Amino acid sequence: MEKMVRFMKAFLFVLMFIVGISFMTLYPVHAQIPELKIGIGIDADTLNPQEQTTTLVQNMCDLIYDTLFYQTPDGKLEPRLATGYKASKDGLSYTITLQKGVKFSDGTPFDAKAVKLTLDRALDPKLRVPLRFAIAMIKEVKVIDDHTLQIDLKYPFAPFVPTLSLTICSPISPAAIEKYGEEVRQNPVGAGPYILKEWVKGDRIVMVRNENYYGKKPTVARLTFKIIPETATREAMLRTGQIDVCYKPLPSNVASLKADPNVTVEMPLSTRTIFMGLNYQKGVTQNKLVRQAFNYAVDKRAICSKILFDTAVPMNGPVSSILFGYHKMAHQYEYNPEKAKELLKKANFDFSKTVNMRTPQGRYLFDQQVSEAVQAYLQAIGVKTELRTYDWPTYVAGLLKPIQETELEVFLLGWGPLILDADMGLYGQFHSSTNPPKGLGAAHYNNPEYDKLMDASRLEQDPKKRLEILKKASEMVWDDCPWIWLHVEKFVIAYSKKIKGMVVTSTEKFYPTYIRME
Repeated sequence: MEKMVRFMKAFLFVLMFIVGISFMTLYPVHAQIPELKIGIGIDADTLNPQEQTTTLVQNMCDLIYDTLFYQTPDGKLEPRLATGYKASKDGLSYTITLQKGVKFSDGTPFDAKAVKLTLDRALDPKLRVPLRFAIAMIKEVKVIDDHTLQIDLKYPFAPFVPTLSLTICSPISPAAIEKYGEEVRQNPVGAGPYILKEWVKGDRIVMVRNENYYGKKPTVARLTFKIIPETATREAMLRTGQIDVCYKPLPSNVASLKADPNVTVEMPLSTRTIFMGLNYQKGVTQNKLVRQAFNYAVDKRAICSKILFDTAVPMNGPVSSILFGYHKMAHQYEYNPEKAKELLKKANFDFSKTVNMRTPQGRYLFDQQVSEAVQAYLQAIGVKTELRTYDWPTYVAGLLKPIQETELEVFLLGWGPLILDADMGLYGQFHSSTNPPKGLGAAHYNNPEYDKLMDASRLEQDPKKRLEILKKASEMVWDDCPWIWLHVEKFVIAYSKKIKGMVVTSTEKFYPTYIRME
């Protein structure tokens, strides 16, 4: 009898082992990767999705909060927290259906009331929402039932549903808002695949997998965003295996990283335009001839090839070529220093004045080096300049000042639309309603005729007619030159060759949620 018991125990053990192996084969355990270490150059200023100004931090917010919809790298729209939508014939009302059975990471139910609360907050003029222009067409948000809401618009807006994929629309737990108030920016609670575990300012942001996430469970249990301002240090740590992902390596080192058998480099053309803002309402750059002269003075092709090592392409229109509504301009500001001098002479430019230049450091590809090159080009045509460099949080604070307080005259900045539509570039930077402190149009461009065109483009539902309006708006702002039109960046990201399945988008976001290691 004792032998029979031992035999049965052994048989059951073997049987359970075989069943276990079969189960893991059919349903792989999702905790395949204990930790992924990501080297980034800047710390987050806030993890409130409605307060965002920076794509990298929006990327982090997406992992914590999730979005209503998601735009794939090829521009297709997929459901996330929202399952679908239906638009009225007049384009003034959208019925949005939501996922059922979803909870925020604090256990609070996700429902239509939570989405309404978030959108109402994003529209509240009392709160700081730099990208509010993107959803300014929303008139009212109504709760139909727990999992259905209706969004009424002030006017029809063709790319409205893609707009709902923006981080600004990511729902926050109502309980967290009640508990933390505006300090929710330091205590984010969303319904996304990850939960904030630790935030050590200036050092690291750590997220752990949300085990109760409604969607497919992430394959990475822990994401550590390591803040490493020095790009060369990030690259060295990638090569030695101290980090797994290097965000925006040095352009000069991209070729050697590509040649490294242990590293994968991706660099799709992005939506991000890099420019020198020229203050439209203050200083020497108020004069259109001066703004045009500064454009002719700068060799954009040389900057792209000699400084950026072809990790960017010269701008030939006011938005990236991958956006709907992009138009290549017939007239280009080719490098012509003699033309620049002629225009300055015609403008009666005062060469005794010193032009104030400003630049961030470590935010964009070789941003300080690009600014120094522009400075040299302006000095070559006789313009006196003074260039000051700021860390990113200080720089952003300066960008948000109203025209009476701003010290910005000529300044380096980037703008990366998060939906593949020119509206976010042409409206978000050049419509007068987006001038600081209301928005991020830091050049303070103010042209009533341009505003009328962009307002008309938002009302137009016919894609062909809308393209024509956007073309006219592009031509107008291109001629007015509120920017030195520099280049469109490629989104450069390098990571361990072992990583497979990384999602990298042209909107400069990356998602390691479902990667595997080989």
